[in-house]
Amino acid sequence: MQTRRSLRSFVVLATLLWAAVACSDEAGSDGSGGGADDGDGGGGDGGDGQGAGSGQGGGASQACPQGTNVGTSALAFDGDDDAVTMGVASELGLASFTLEAWVRRDGPGKTAGTGVGGLTLVPIVSKGRGEDDGSNVDCNYAFGFYGDVLGADFEDSETGLNHPVVGTTGVGWGTWHHVAATYDGTTWRLYLDGVLDAESAAGATPRADSIQHFGLGAAFNSMGAAAGALDGALDEVRVWDHARTDAEIESGRFSTAPGGAGLVGRWALDQGDSGAPNSAGGSAGTIEGATFEAPGAVLDLGEPPTAAVTTPEDAAVVPAGDVELSVSLEDAEAHPLSVVFHVREITESDDFTIVVLPDTQYYTRAGDNHDYFYDQTAWIMQNQAAYNIVAVIHNGDIVDNGGIISQWNVADEAMSTLEVPQAGLPEGMPYGVCVGNHDQSPNSATNGTTNFNVYFGVERFAGRSYYGGHYADDNDENWFTFNAGGVDFVVVNYQYDTAPDAAVLAWGRTIFQAHPDAFGIVNSHYIVGGSGAFGAQGQAIYDSVKDLPNVHLMTNGHVANEARRTDAFEGHVIHSMLADYQGRPNGGGGLLRIWEFSPRNDELTVRTYSPTDDLWETDEDSEFTLDVKLDGIGSAFAEAARVDPAQAVASAKLAGLEPGKSYEWYATITDCAHVVTTPVRSFSTSP
Repeated sequence: MQTRRSLRSFVVLATLLWAAVACSDEAGSDGSGGGADDGDGGGGDGGDGQGAGSGQGGGASQACPQGTNVGTSALAFDGDDDAVTMGVASELGLASFTLEAWVRRDGPGKTAGTGVGGLTLVPIVSKGRGEDDGSNVDCNYAFGFYGDVLGADFEDSETGLNHPVVGTTGVGWGTWHHVAATYDGTTWRLYLDGVLDAESAAGATPRADSIQHFGLGAAFNSMGAAAGALDGALDEVRVWDHARTDAEIESGRFSTAPGGAGLVGRWALDQGDSGAPNSAGGSAGTIEGATFEAPGAVLDLGEPPTAAVTTPEDAAVVPAGDVELSVSLEDAEAHPLSVVFHVREITESDDFTIVVLPDTQYYTRAGDNHDYFYDQTAWIMQNQAAYNIVAVIHNGDIVDNGGIISQWNVADEAMSTLEVPQAGLPEGMPYGVCVGNHDQSPNSATNGTTNFNVYFGVERFAGRSYYGGHYADDNDENWFTFNAGGVDFVVVNYQYDTAPDAAVLAWGRTIFQAHPDAFGIVNSHYIVGGSGAFGAQGQAIYDSVKDLPNVHLMTNGHVANEARRTDAFEGHVIHSMLADYQGRPNGGGGLLRIWEFSPRNDELTVRTYSPTDDLWETDEDSEFTLDVKLDGIGSAFAEAARVDPAQAVASAKLAGLEPGKSYEWYATITDCAHVVTTPVRSFSTSP
C-alpha cells in the first residue's frame, strides 16, 4: 500500500547564507556571522527567567572575554527521592507568611497531595501534606508546581478544609525562575519572576500548630514520611512571618540579603555551607540525596537586561530576499551585552499525525471480524515513521457489551499492539481511551465501568510517562500527554455521561489550566451529533473550556455518522469532530481517522482510511482541512547570527530567503551573568 504521506514531497531545510549586520547607529554593534551550531531546543520561557551562561553559542565573546561571571551554587534534586528535611520546625508554623525561592525545573517530578479538596503538587517548600482533617496533622502550607503552573494550599485550623490557589503562567524546564507565595490572613498571592501571577481569597487561618514536618523538594507528614519529589534545583529559599508586598518581592529577588524584618528561614543552599543551615534561625536542614551543583541562580549581580523585539512583527509576511531581525536592549547597570539570534525554518518535515479510533465495538463480538481492530493498531505502529504518528485517541465504545469478558480480551489484544516498544518509542505509542456507553454495564450506566477499569484502568497506564492521571479513584476520566515538535499536547478523556457532574467538568478544566502552554484536546464519546449539534454532554464540556485559550479540538464517536462544527468564544476557536462508522458494512470496515498537522500552514487535514481494506474515503465529510494555530512546533533552532558586543539595538540580516517559506526565531541576551530569552516569534516570506 502506498501511504498518503508518501505521495507528498518533503522539503529539506536549505542551507542559507546568514549574515549579521550592524543595525544600531552606535559603535560596536557590528555582529559577526555565526555558523549553525548543533541546535538548541527553543526559546524557553521568554520574559526574565534567567540562565547562568547557558543558551549562548560557543566561541570567544568580546562582551564577555572572561566568560560568565556566576559564583553561586545550588542544590539539585533528582525527581525521585531527594529532599531536605527540617523536622517539625515549630518556629516555621505560621498563620501568615511569604515563601520564596529560586527554582529550576528539569523534569516533571512527582506529586504529593495536600488533602481532599486540595492540590497535587510537585513540592518546592512545604510544611505538611494531606494526612488528616481537623487536627494538628493538617497541612500548614504547601507551595510547588501544579502541572506546569505554580500552586499553593493550606488546611485551616477551624475545619481542616483546604484553600488552594493556582497560577496562570507556565513554567518551563531548564531555566531559573524566582517564585513566591504569600498569605496575609485572608488572601493568597502567587508571584513568578517578581510579577503577580494569581490571587485568591481564602478568608481562613492556616494550621500554624501543625506538627507535620517542614521540607524542601518534598512534602512530609507528621511522621516525617516524604511524598512528592522536585526534579530540578533550588537556590536561596526563604520564609517570612508575614506577607511581603509586591514591591518587596520584586526588589529583593536578586539579592541574598534582602532588607526587612520577619525573616524566619533562609537556606542559601551554597556548597560552601557543607549542608543546609538556616542563617535566619534554627531548623537547619538535613540533605537526603540531593547534591550541590554550580552555578546556581544569578544573585547579587544586579538585574538582568531587558529586550523587546522590534522587527519583524509577530506573524508578519515579509518580502523574500533579505530579512532583518531586530531587538532593542536595556541594562540598568550598563553591562556589556551579547546577543545571539536563533532561527529555524518550518517545513513539511515538521508535520506530524494523531490517529483517532472511532467506535470499535463491532470488531470485538463473537462472529465479528476481529482483524479490523487488530489491523488498525498494527497499521499505526507499522506506519509510525512514515506518518510521524505521535499519539492515538480512542473515542470509546471499545467493546459492544461492557459485561462480556471475551470482547474485552479482543480489545486488550488490539490495544496492546500500541504498547510494544519500537525505535523512538520506548514505551510504545502514547494513547488514551474514554468510556463509551457500550463500555458501561449496564449500557449507559454512568460509572458502570468495572470491566473497563480491569482492562483499561489506572494500573495499565501507571508508570507510563505519557499518562497524566485520573479523576477520583478510577480511570473513568483520565488524561494523557505527549510532545510534537517541542510542544506538549494534553488530551482529557471524559466518560459517557448525559448529565455530567460539575465536579468532573471542573477537574477537566483544571488539567488544561495546569498546562497553559500545551495544545489541548477534549475526547469524549458523545459531543457532537449527526447534525453537527452539541449533545447535552458536549455542550456542557464546551461551556466549561470555551474560554481556555489552549483548548483547540474536541473529538467523539457514538453517533453513526460524520459531522463537525466550529465555535468561537471571544475570538478563540474550537473545532469539534464526530466520526463513527459502526453503521457501515462490517461494523465500519476498520475505518479510522488520520489527523495530519502542518505547522508550516497552521492546518489540520483530516483523512479517513481502512487499513484492512486499504480504502481511503475522500468525500468532503471524510477528508477536509481546518485552520489550527500550531505556533512553536518545529525542529531544533540553529544559531543564525551573533551581535557581540551589542548596544541599544541589535540586528541581524538573514540573506537570500526564498519566497513562500515560514520561519520562527528568538534571541538570547547575556550581560556576562544573566541570560534572558525573547519569546519565539514567527514570520513568513511572501509567495
